[in-house]
Amino acid sequence: MKIKKILSPVDFSVNSLNALKYAADFARSSGATLFVLHVSDPDSLINDLKGNLSPEHMLDLLKKEPFLQGVKFNTILKKGNISNLILEESRRNDIDLVVMGTQGAGNMIRTLVGTNTTKVVEKSECAVLAVPLEATYSSIKKVVLAVDLEHRSDHLIEDLVNTVKIQQSAVLLVYVGVDKEGHFERDLEKLTDEMKSRTAYSKILCKVIHSDNFPGDLEGYALDIEADILVMITHHRGVFEAIFDPSETQLYAYHTTIPLMVIPMHKKPVFFL
Repeated sequence: MKIKKILSPVDFSVNSLNALKYAADFARSSGATLFVLHVSDPDSLINDLKGNLSPEHMLDLLKKEPFLQGVKFNTILKKGNISNLILEESRRNDIDLVVMGTQGAGNMIRTLVGTNTTKVVEKSECAVLAVPLEATYSSIKKVVLAVDLEHRSDHLIEDLVNTVKIQQSAVLLVYVGVDKEGHFERDLEKLTDEMKSRTAYSKILCKVIHSDNFPGDLEGYALDIEADILVMITHHRGVFEAIFDPSETQLYAYHTTIPLMVIPMHKKPVFFL
C-alpha cells in the first residue's frame, strides 16, 4: 500500500523533531505529502521552553531546516487537546500514517507511551509509527512482525510482505509464548510456508520465543538481530494493554530504541520503500 499523506505532530522537543526527521525521510522517499501539526497546549512545558517565540514563528523557522528540503509539506496550527487534535486532523486530511515521538516536552516522565501516544495508538484509524529519541532512519532491511496465532491477520501479513519484498527486506514472523507441546512452532512454520507461497517471496523467516514476557523479550530479539522496525497488529483491548500500559511495560517503555509501528487490525499495513 503506497502512502500518500503522513501526519507528524511537533511540540519542538528533541524527541518530536527526531520523529519529524523520520517522517520527512519517509515522505521524501515515498513522495508523500507531510502534514506538520503543532498544538498549543497550555499544560505543556514547551510553553516555557520556547520563551517569547510564537508558534507561528517556530513553524516558520522549522520550514528552513535542511532535513525538510525536497519534501512536500503543510503546517497546521491548532489549540486544544493534543491527542484529540491528532486524531481529528488524521481523519480530516485522510492521513495514511501518523509518525510521532514517544516522549514530548509536556510529559518528561513517561515515554512510550506517554498519555498522548497511547491515546493516538489506541484510537487511530490509520497506522501509527512511534519513534524513540535514539532512533535514526535508515533503509528498512529487517522487519520484525509480532504474530498472534490465536487472532491471525493473514491478509495484513500478506499485504505487508508484498510491500516490503520490493526492497528485498527480510520479514521475521515472531510469536512470543510458552509452547510446551510445540503447537505454536508448527503453526508458525505453517503460516510462514503459506506466506511464502501466497507472496512468491522467500525471505520470510519465523521464530518462536519461548517466554511469557511480552513485549520485553520481543524487543530483546529485535535488538539482537538489529531490526529496523517492529510491527504489531492490534486486535483487541487486551493486546493493546499488554503492549502499551506503562505500568506493565516500564522497561520496554523506557529503553526501546526501535521504531514501533502499530496497525489497527481492520486497516492495511503501511510501509516505506
